[in-house]
This record gives sequence, structure tokens and C-alpha cells, in this order.
Amino acid sequence: MDPDAPIDVPPSLLQDPGTDLLSTYWPSAIALVVAAGAVGLAVHSARRRGARSRRRRVLGATGWSTAGAFVLAVSLALGVNTWVGYFPSVATLTRWVDDKVREPVTSFPKSAVAAPSETPRVGETTERVTTDDRGYAFLAAVPSSATKVPNTGAWVYLPPGYDKPDNTSRYPVLYVLHGAPGSAADWFAGGRIDYLLDTLIGAGSIPPMIVVSPDLNAGAERVDDEPLDVPGGPQLETFVTNDVVTWADANLRTQADAEHRLIGGMSSGGLGSLLYGLHRPDLFGGVVSIMPYTKPYTAAVVADAEARKRNTPLDVIAARGTATSQKIFLGQGDGEPTAEATQIRDALRAQGQTTTLRVLPGLAHNWTTARTIMPYGLVWAATQLGWEK
Repeated sequence: MDPDAPIDVPPSLLQDPGTDLLSTYWPSAIALVVAAGAVGLAVHSARRRGARSRRRRVLGATGWSTAGAFVLAVSLALGVNTWVGYFPSVATLTRWVDDKVREPVTSFPKSAVAAPSETPRVGETTERVTTDDRGYAFLAAVPSSATKVPNTGAWVYLPPGYDKPDNTSRYPVLYVLHGAPGSAADWFAGGRIDYLLDTLIGAGSIPPMIVVSPDLNAGAERVDDEPLDVPGGPQLETFVTNDVVTWADANLRTQADAEHRLIGGMSSGGLGSLLYGLHRPDLFGGVVSIMPYTKPYTAAVVADAEARKRNTPLDVIAARGTATSQKIFLGQGDGEPTAEATQIRDALRAQGQTTTLRVLPGLAHNWTTARTIMPYGLVWAATQLGWEK
């Protein structure tokens, strides 16, 4: 099967799947006009003469100036969001807010567990949460046994029909890693992964699958470190490959073998997904690495020669010597240099690894690129792995 053959993606996903005004520059432009109006009123209030006292003129001018500055800040924030693509719709903004206020659940709908019991367990419900054409996303609590990684949350997507009566099917799993700084909700907010899966599954492009997106901050605060096993620090790769995968197989109806597991991510998560896959071909049959790069930047990793070598993709590829049965997808936009991704592809292909690099036009290093490229990676990986639709 030609790894560079065209990838058949539903027409609705050929472009960025941003669906309302938040994916355009209109809100920013409107806010900018409002800010300019407030500044104009501030100037008018300051110059106005007559019965109004000087004190009242100053207060009026100050009030309009403050309002103008606030709206200007909103305008700039909206413009930056449109470029970065983190909130492509009001729905994704709502998901992000929900992530901040919702407590992770420790129980699931009765039919969501690995081996449903005849009688609901404590905290379980028999109410259906998926429909025939739409999946269900929720924040789950995941226990950790990894060093310096506390128990944390992971966003989970169950595919359409998952909890249909008498459905005992098991499903492939996609594990996705967010960038840095970031959080577990990122692939469901900026990445719109639940919308992408609903669309791809509905079009028959891929079979139904589960998605698990763990938090990789090793604590409450967002950090700008890569999701690696850090010397003297959090063991995040160990957390994902041991705890998260074990938790998913125990609590969800997964197909618990390497051929039905994908590991994916964007930016630092793209590096992490590539490394996790290279380190554990026995665990992940496929990799979807978006915006990967060749050298880690986390200070504690760079300072440790052994850790640096273990987390440098080209060194890992060279050290293993031969290809595995894995299928590795690399993707990015042409708005950033492609040299590093090309190096990774060429090193893999030199060993006979099944891999491809797809560079899409007009895309930079942001969430717009991540959610635009992910459908290509999923369709490619599912096809190469021979998943039945």
C-alpha cells in the first residue's frame, strides 16, 4: 500500500473546521471600531466646555478611556485567537470553560465500562449519552503511579452508538497529547477532535474509535515543558504509556492491542507522540505526529546527555537500526520550515519504515493546522493498519 497515495478526507474537513464568527477576524474588527469610538468619546468629554465641571469632564474622559482600553484588549485577544485558532467556535470556548470548572468523573455510563454489569454500579447511570451520529465527550479522573505525576484528568470521546443497547463492540483508541503550555481540553477545544471524529465516522472514512486526551502538566499549573520522562522531574511518558493506557483498557471497551492503538499529538505533543511510538512499538501500532521537530528543548532533558539522546528522534531512530511494523504519519503546514520533519521522514524511510510526510499549504504552527491535518493522519493510519470501517 503506497504510503504517499492521496488521502480521502470528507469535503467538509478539507479546510479548517472553524464554524462560526470566532474563526474569522470580524469580531476583532468590530471590537476595534468600538474601541476607536470609545477613545473618540473620551477626547470629546475632555474637551467639552460649559456647565460641566472640570472634575466631571475628567471623570467622563477617564471612563471612556478605560472602556476603550478594555475593548481594544478584547479586540487584540480575538485577533490573536483567530490566528492561533484555539477557539474556532463558541462551542469550543464553552468546552474550555467547562474544563476549568468541572470535576473529573470517576464513574461512567453503565454501557461505557469494559464489562458492564447487569445492575448499575454506584454512581453509574443507564441513560444513553451517545446517539447514532454523535459521540460523547467527558472529563474523567485518571490515577497515576508515575513519579511526580499526580492523579489527573483526561478528556474522553466515546464514538456514536457506543452505549447503544446490547452493543458490546470494542473499539480502537487514539491517545492524543496536547502542546506546551496546554491542557487535556485542548484537543477538544482548539483541536475539535470530537467534531472531527463524528464527521469522519459519519462519512465512513474511519471506523468508530475512542479518544483519550490526558493532562500532561503534572499539576494544576500549565507548564512549557515537553511531555517526557524528565530527569529528577515528572515521568510523563511513563504516566501515559503505563497508567493512561492501562486505565483506558480497564474502564472502556477498547481493543487492547498495539494494532488498534494510535498515539498522536501536536507541537511538543507531536514530539512526544513520535517518541512514545518509537520507544514502544509493542504498545502503539501507529503514530500521528503533527508539527514534530528533531531536538527537545526542556532544560532538564537537554542538560542530561542520556535523557537528551533518548528524547532526540533522529538518535532514537538510528539506535534501533531496523524498522518496525508501525505506521507513522508526519504532518505540518508550509508556513514553517519543513526541514526537521523531512529529516525524520527520511531517517525512517531509510530503515524501511512505513511513513509519510504531508505538508498542507497556508498553515502555520497553531491549532488551525492541528485540527486541519488530524483528519488526514487518522484516515491514513486507519487505512495503513487495515482497520475495518
